[in-house]
Amino acid sequence: MSERGFEGHAGEKPSNVLDFRPGLGGMVVGERTHGGPHLHLIHMATLQTMICDRNLGKRAFGFLTAVVVGCCTIVVGAGGQSTTTGLGADCSAYESVPLPAEAESVPVPKTAPACASYRSYRGIGRPVNYAEARACAWKERAAQGANLGQNQKEPVAWVVGGSLILADMYFNGAGVKRDVRLALRFACESEEEMAKLALEDLAKTDRKSRTAGPVEFCDYAATTFTENFCSGYESEVEDDRRSRYYDSLKPSMSADQRAAFEKLLAAQDAYIEAHAREVDQGGTIRAIRTMGSQAILKDLFRTELARFERKKWPVLADKLVGAADALLDRELKMKLVDLGKQTEEEVGEGAVTSDNLSKAETAWEAYRDAWVGFARLRYPSEVDQIRAEITLDRYRFVKTIHSYGD
Repeated sequence: MSERGFEGHAGEKPSNVLDFRPGLGGMVVGERTHGGPHLHLIHMATLQTMICDRNLGKRAFGFLTAVVVGCCTIVVGAGGQSTTTGLGADCSAYESVPLPAEAESVPVPKTAPACASYRSYRGIGRPVNYAEARACAWKERAAQGANLGQNQKEPVAWVVGGSLILADMYFNGAGVKRDVRLALRFACESEEEMAKLALEDLAKTDRKSRTAGPVEFCDYAATTFTENFCSGYESEVEDDRRSRYYDSLKPSMSADQRAAFEKLLAAQDAYIEAHAREVDQGGTIRAIRTMGSQAILKDLFRTELARFERKKWPVLADKLVGAADALLDRELKMKLVDLGKQTEEEVGEGAVTSDNLSKAETAWEAYRDAWVGFARLRYPSEVDQIRAEITLDRYRFVKTIHSYGD
């Protein structure tokens, strides 16, 4: 994906600037790469405000997990229909923008396609292939126009596909001649309010500013419905990036270490899935909230692993290493009692329950044990320190869980 610069700091390994802060079901995580700091800000009490605030650096396609400070306006390159000056203020200005000839030859499919254009566009689990992405997106657009509904094999592509991916491709000139007006026609087809929010930023591009990278119209999603799908899209992008890093480590591992590492990755996946049970499921942004919290744990795992690979070990006092289990046990018992006092109405509204917290804890214990098993083979002199750090991570998270009555 280097040909479009999507990878950002690809290959760089973050240093330890992680911080959990107690809050209403939220955490704050900071990560620093050699390219500069990145802040991962998730606080569940303020998440909806974050999502709805369009001045938070446009999120620079760091949907949910990154708020990019500065570099907020887009520099538009030269060539083709590249200028953004004189753009119409609403979607009516783009309804009659001519479609390319290839659009006319796309038949309406009988069922929604499962080709997932966004995967070929971003190189998720497959090589970047713009021609393949565009061919798929035309089929998806035809299916969208025919209201064929969602293909359960590729649910995200129902929204992040077709017109939305064509908007990204034509705006960025990805495998096609750049055409801003055509891109905006597609953006309007996808979600009119999203296109309007994008136009507000595009109107600023005559100012001298730095680019934040290729435009992603998902950054302007204007409804909870679209934001949920865009969140799923971003989650897949980040998961793919993490997987590539994990794969890069395996050649340096012995057979025993590799087997233990695979077991650890599987245990992490199970814990992340179980973690959804201990995230507040109330409100219309519950999917966004859950994926955001899961992303924090995934980032934490990758960051700590990268530190250990560079032999940057946890720095914990001996007293704290010995007390980690007791701290977690005490906090967990208090939370289980607290959550057990919630009313049926509060539970029905999506509150975390003591039963769900217990199930997530069981998954975490298997994850911790898998970490210890891997550490014994890969970092044998630091097993106690690593076990304590993993336990303290869990302790800090459990502290953020609150009942509806708090």
